[in-house]
Amino acid sequence: MEGFVCSNPVKIQLLGEYYQASFSPNKCVAQNGCFSSSTGKINLLIPCDIVERFYPGKLYTSVRKSEGALVENGAKLRISVSSIQKSGFDDFFRLNSLEALGWKSSFSHFRAVCRLQFKRLMFAWKEAGGLLLALISGSREYTEKSVGEAFKNAGLSHVLALSGMHLSLFGGLAFFLGKKFSSKNLADGIQLAAITFFVWFAGISPSLFRAFLSAVLIFLSSLFRINRPESVSVLSFTFLLHILIFPDHIQNAGFMLSYGSLAGILIFSNFFRKILPVFFPYKLRCSLAASCSAQLATSPVVLKLFGKIMPIGILASVLVSPIVVIFLYFGLFGMIICLVLPFLSRPLSVIMNVIYYIIKLLVINFNRFS
Repeated sequence: MEGFVCSNPVKIQLLGEYYQASFSPNKCVAQNGCFSSSTGKINLLIPCDIVERFYPGKLYTSVRKSEGALVENGAKLRISVSSIQKSGFDDFFRLNSLEALGWKSSFSHFRAVCRLQFKRLMFAWKEAGGLLLALISGSREYTEKSVGEAFKNAGLSHVLALSGMHLSLFGGLAFFLGKKFSSKNLADGIQLAAITFFVWFAGISPSLFRAFLSAVLIFLSSLFRINRPESVSVLSFTFLLHILIFPDHIQNAGFMLSYGSLAGILIFSNFFRKILPVFFPYKLRCSLAASCSAQLATSPVVLKLFGKIMPIGILASVLVSPIVVIFLYFGLFGMIICLVLPFLSRPLSVIMNVIYYIIKLLVINFNRFS
């Protein structure tokens, strides 16, 4: 086949360790020489050594002699595939070999190089860099396996999944800085530019695209001086736009959980906030109410897809999420400082790993209650 990679490669546990990526072929040749044009998307299972050959700390001697290809969104490849494997609703084609044919655009190539350089910077920060890489770019190659499993079993998968939380952090920081040096309208524009850049860099995942569409709708209502629409209406309209633009997302677990959790928060939060003990501080009641609402709304989907629910995530989210926010902000400022003063990379790495150790300790302990 010849075509383009149309998603970031994501590491999965399926028939061994592979990366999964979507591929959009435009030419196909069968073994008997029959040629055909094609459209649509297929799911590729890519061996780790092919994807990771350029990654820091992951050298494979068996592939050093070949030039290889940087497998990222936008890469134009000629590939050989076989062995269709089934998993749930999806069919996967196993990739046997590939040849680089260029890039869909210069922006795609630039993005791929930026993501690779970012991986190299985060690799120098060891375990903390691995978590920060997952939080900013969605790449989990350097996240400790035990920690990744602990996040999942403690009901904290949403913390690692790129979503509205990450987008609001970047957008909020950009708006705060923009408002300091300009008018509110310009600050809104800077905020939109910042979240657009983040989505472009991190890649379009269902939960992140949902948050991005909602942010754009709210920005447009502010720009045209329209009264801010009701949150449920924004979510509903976002849902309709989303499935029109990316209809294949509707069967994705992240899509279901993202919309389900936010709908639960919007519908049930007030109820839970009223029944929680009044002696709880208001912010704590709000956090617990949001966590309970999201858990209630997504439990049927989680049970269907994974066969279990993690109610400990209600408490874990309240305690772990604020520390992750601090970790994320400190990491962003740390990266900027390292670009200007590279010699401070080592002491910043020590501080980042201290915060990471606190997060790891909390998550592993919550994992024991799963």
